[in-house]
Amino acid sequence: MKKNTIIFDLDGTLLDTLEDIAISTNLVLEKFGKTPIPVQDYRYLVGEGALKLMQDILPDAREKEIKEALALYEKIYALRYDENTKLYDGISKLLTFLQKRGFKMAILSNKPNSFTKLCVIKYLKNWNFDAVYGIREGIPRKPSSAGVEEILKELQVKPQDCLFIGDTKIDMLTAKSADIDSIGVLWGFRDKEELVDNGARYIAAHPKDVMRLVAEL
Repeated sequence: MKKNTIIFDLDGTLLDTLEDIAISTNLVLEKFGKTPIPVQDYRYLVGEGALKLMQDILPDAREKEIKEALALYEKIYALRYDENTKLYDGISKLLTFLQKRGFKMAILSNKPNSFTKLCVIKYLKNWNFDAVYGIREGIPRKPSSAGVEEILKELQVKPQDCLFIGDTKIDMLTAKSADIDSIGVLWGFRDKEELVDNGARYIAAHPKDVMRLVAEL
């Protein structure tokens, strides 16, 4: 049976958000008297949510300091989340391709829920997404299958009819835990080895490869 539903990761998959996240996080480091981290190094720091990011950049901080850092990060990022962020090349054509063919589309991110929805409104308003979720209280973050299962139930879709598309091991493990097929993309934050080692069913080097795969499945 052909797939009829696509669940996308957001950062590193649909949107190149790395620079805005890195700059915002480095401003937090500056506030705490720490050395900034090169933007490209954030490719291996993002993906597990803002709280985990603060814990990773401030490994010796107390819980209270982590909470302060997270609040500061969210305040800074809210003011500058859209200064450098953009759609990856080919994403516009991919989303139009899927929408014209009647695919249900959803987004599941480890970005805070408010920022996830803000980015979708800002950058992805030209396409219809049936569900958009970031990290929310009471719902385990990826790689838990909880978010995927919630979306499948909401859209009344069976796991075998769905594809998960993402750029990190977290996304591949999420798909695996939810028992759905995955496409690992190479234009995002991580490399092919990580994606394959963590269960990517298919690999796509460009959004046009996703279009080809979807048409074949």
